[in-house]
Amino acid sequence: MADTQSAQYYIGLMSGTSLDGVDGVIVDGKAQKVIGQNYLPYSEQLKDSLRQLTQSGQTSLKNLAEIDIQVAEVFTDTALLLLSNAKLSSDQIIAIGSHGQTIYHQGGRYSMQIAHGALIAEKTNITTVADFRMQDVAAGGQGAPLTPIYHQHMLNGKLGVVVNLGGIANLTQIHNNKVVGFDTGPANTLLDNWINRCKSLDYDRDGLWARSGLVDQLLLEKMLLDVYFQKAAPKSTGPEYFNLNWLDGYLVGNEAPVNVQRTLLELTALSISKHIEEGVDVYLCGGGAHNAFLVERLAYLNPNSQIETTNELGIHADYVEAAAFAFFAKCTLAGKTSNLPAVTGAKHTRILGAIYAN
Repeated sequence: MADTQSAQYYIGLMSGTSLDGVDGVIVDGKAQKVIGQNYLPYSEQLKDSLRQLTQSGQTSLKNLAEIDIQVAEVFTDTALLLLSNAKLSSDQIIAIGSHGQTIYHQGGRYSMQIAHGALIAEKTNITTVADFRMQDVAAGGQGAPLTPIYHQHMLNGKLGVVVNLGGIANLTQIHNNKVVGFDTGPANTLLDNWINRCKSLDYDRDGLWARSGLVDQLLLEKMLLDVYFQKAAPKSTGPEYFNLNWLDGYLVGNEAPVNVQRTLLELTALSISKHIEEGVDVYLCGGGAHNAFLVERLAYLNPNSQIETTNELGIHADYVEAAAFAFFAKCTLAGKTSNLPAVTGAKHTRILGAIYAN
């Protein structure tokens, strides 16, 4: 490891739309090398509270405030665990870049992340940069995806496609020296929520349940006709749109649950694959990169592409987005813009994030 007495580092913290917990990384001062990584799961009670909050849209301000504090405490604990494991002190960290937990996203209108940046800064004694999306939204953008500029940083001149398989899938592709990026649609959110409804499980390990079912071709075709899949980029979405209420609108009631799971996996694979240029290498990250059956389907649908994970680019597939927000914090403190108007649709480049100095 580098000389920790003289080096300066950034921490990146991220929780995605899968609502499972917090990914954290420590990166070097150039935001190029990960020197430490950790994951802290949310408690089952907090997961349930977040599902209720994000899927029902109904809560009290008191409840929202309490969940905000609870999420911030998990983010804080993740940062402190990172420091402890790396044997670093808070004064060796330049800043924390905290994405927070998205609880509402409507591209072009509003995007809300909780995790109380001021509280994280206070409890860690580290300057914290948070609330990265709203500056882009205020400039007329979708506020998402933000990570394509970091994916470009990771690719470092290589041609390739980076696909993040979180709750929602987003794709980044370098095309004619321009960065193309957008949310393709659901990745894990429908799969996780359907198996939770049917089998009380948090996720379909390795896609084994989906693998045992059959594609319901009529259901698949109906879902693929949804207006979101027809939209041109810039576009972004979230579990506010792709949720069980959305799915229920396409079910007739006599489908075998296992066949619905299989069909949802095919929906994810097809809605991503249609945007991948033939023969271009694909680098996967996010929780869905561990779904062996989903990876198989992506490989089958893109036979001339090498399907790998971002581990091949030097960043562990589970921690790419956390590393991205460490990178964004570095940009913010340096006064550099980090949104891509061609991706988000914003009218201008903007310096993203609110700074809670310490």
